[in-house]
Amino acid sequence: MSNEGDYEVGRPRYQGSGAPGEQGAGSRGAQPGVIPGSTGIPRRGESGGSSSGTVVRKTAPAAVVAMAFAAVGWLLPVFGGLMAIRRARVALHQIEASGGELDGVPLAVWARRLGWVYVVGWSVALLYIALRIYIDVTNVMVTVK
Repeated sequence: MSNEGDYEVGRPRYQGSGAPGEQGAGSRGAQPGVIPGSTGIPRRGESGGSSSGTVVRKTAPAAVVAMAFAAVGWLLPVFGGLMAIRRARVALHQIEASGGELDGVPLAVWARRLGWVYVVGWSVALLYIALRIYIDVTNVMVTVK
């Protein structure tokens, strides 16, 4: 029995039937950004430009802005998170409407997640502070009587 290619111990290795488009045991499938059917490596005499078969998509500017808002959203209680969530929504719609020309879905998704973390975190913190102030005020009112 050969252990060649066993890079993950304990995981079963499934053998493909060899049908077109089916990936075998040692195959990892197409690399991201490479057109299926091409090697992704320029042939001899070709430049490394667009003839190499790789496709580089532009990142959506709205996704970058959403991540920027998410990065500094903790500075503004609740509103920073809301801005990140709204910009991430706009970025996802922009990416969907581009028809595959724009990328940046991971940026937009993580900006939205961070935005929700900030909204929930700041809401809990502000609720706790407001509750403490209310308790302190009512304790002062009771002791003054």
